[in-house]
Amino acid sequence: MIRRFNILICAALLLLTGCGTSGNATPPSVGPAESPPTPDPHLVEQGESIYAQHCAECHGANLEGEADWKLQNPDGSFRAPPHDASGHTWHHSDAQLIDAVRLGGARLSPDVGGTSPMPAYGGTLTDDDIAAVLDYIKSTWPEDIRRAQWERTTQ
Repeated sequence: MIRRFNILICAALLLLTGCGTSGNATPPSVGPAESPPTPDPHLVEQGESIYAQHCAECHGANLEGEADWKLQNPDGSFRAPPHDASGHTWHHSDAQLIDAVRLGGARLSPDVGGTSPMPAYGGTLTDDDIAAVLDYIKSTWPEDIRRAQWERTTQ
């Protein structure tokens, strides 16, 4: 009886979490109690400087990403996506974004369908540097997108 109850709970949780991602670009509605933290202006400024030094060459000085970023290169590698509101950065939790910066393209599993030439910055940038860059990127997003990304982070 207990085992059946545990299976039902697990199935319900899987259904609920599976229904949370629709694949469209419209951010989900988030309640007022789930507002993201306000970015610290000092960290945003620091993050902008670090971004300019380490990220802008590929992801663009204005967070715009590479042209035709949704298309793969002839060698199968992914192009650098934008980090502004037009991209998909906000579709990922903070943990996923930190992982992406630390590990670069090496984080991608073979079943993703492509590779990434992004270098790993785990040995170059500190955790505080990475957090500052993410604060800078998030500070450029409209409130609804910041809230949607925060919801993913807190799930």
